[in-house]
Amino acid sequence: MIQSSSHLRIVILTIKTSFALGLAVVVLLIGHVISQFGGNAVFPADCALVFGAAVHGIGTAGPGITRRVTTAADLYHEGKVQKLFLTGGKGDENKESEAHVMRKVALLQGVDPEDIVLEEQATSTIENIMLTTPLLTDCKSIVGISDRYHLARIAYLGDIQTYPADKLPTRAFEVRAVLREVAAFLYTFGIRLQDIAL
Repeated sequence: MIQSSSHLRIVILTIKTSFALGLAVVVLLIGHVISQFGGNAVFPADCALVFGAAVHGIGTAGPGITRRVTTAADLYHEGKVQKLFLTGGKGDENKESEAHVMRKVALLQGVDPEDIVLEEQATSTIENIMLTTPLLTDCKSIVGISDRYHLARIAYLGDIQTYPADKLPTRAFEVRAVLREVAAFLYTFGIRLQDIAL
């Protein structure tokens, strides 16, 4: 049976409306991620939860690890945080864990080894939070440390205070990272909606 032109118009209108709504959601999420660039940390804090990033080669700190750990070490030396919790597992079995590489950077920056705690199993932001939470029992106040494009998802997933890095990544990297964060939000919302539906 051939569809009438009114049916075809309804189908086209439905497709256009769905596309417009999807685009609006993406634009709103981009705005939300960018709006969180400033963070909301309150200092002093007992502990800093430092989120991992890419390890280059077998065990070399990438720029994300360097920025995040440098920020944490600066706060530590300023007396704004007392203990660093470094979280991140292995992206590849042949590499050192993100947390182990972060520890090397922190030690080079003069952080006392007794003030460093590692979590080396996490492979995602939600796992960083879930696997580190049991280690944070003695912390009365916690700040999360990551790149500013990551702060909105950390706040959403962990409901912890955040602190932006002073050393910023390039603009092109941040544009890609904001789009990745939007995709991660959509993925997380999709999983939550699926869980609710079950």
